Amino acid sequence: MKRSLTWITLLSLLLVSSAALCQEDPLKAKVVEIEKAYIAGDLAAIVTKYEALAAENPNDAAGRYLLGIAYLYADFTKETATFDKSFDEFIKAKTLDPKMKYVNNSLAYVFWARGQYDKAIEFYKAEIALDPTYGWNYYNLGKAYADLKQWDKAKSQYIIAIDKEKKDPRIAKAYNNLGEIYMEWYGDYFKALDNFKKAVELKPTERLYIENYNVTIKKLRDLKDSLDKGQTNLPPETVDRLKKMDLKEIEIDTEGT
Repeated sequence: MKRSLTWITLLSLLLVSSAALCQEDPLKAKVVEIEKAYIAGDLAAIVTKYEALAAENPNDAAGRYLLGIAYLYADFTKETATFDKSFDEFIKAKTLDPKMKYVNNSLAYVFWARGQYDKAIEFYKAEIALDPTYGWNYYNLGKAYADLKQWDKAKSQYIIAIDKEKKDPRIAKAYNNLGEIYMEWYGDYFKALDNFKKAVELKPTERLYIENYNVTIKKLRDLKDSLDKGQTNLPPETVDRLKKMDLKEIEIDTEGT
């Protein structure tokens, strides 16, 4: 059985294919290369390439890290994989270069896959300590907290991620995740709508964001209809906000998205 790509995305969340960004970060570009090889079914050649490079220069931290990434993708389709080979390479890379970017996130992924959630959280935090300006590190930690149903912690990390990456349209996923927390776990449809709307503005063709936005509008309309008919008992603050709210928001057609 093939694993969901959700957590592999956390491994290399920001490995976008933008040529400019890859030129700025050669290591990121090489991970993109491995990821593309995995998708294309050409991973075996990549594994062989990085095994040879590691044998030639065993003390190169970047080479060890990239071999670990190649091993991780090689094991990714194995249902019971524990990623031992990739883990060993990540540890070697971290030992050779304790301040190396990305390796903590990769170790966190392995710990998460093994069910060692506290260790995963520890390494996501370690990546933040190395680069506190990089908003996607906070997104990774927020996603981990959300999967553990620690909603307050997840929410706070998503908010930080959004603040630091507000110019990046991909941060729409943080807005969407935040909206889901407000809607499903806090019952705050007002804040949910605000976040879903921002997600849609950033990614107007993303079907999930549109559906969440539409569902929230419908819930608020239903609440307002019930309030107008005297059929609901809501907190005074919610009643006041509903009365003041102009629900002329138009549901977005999802056809063609």
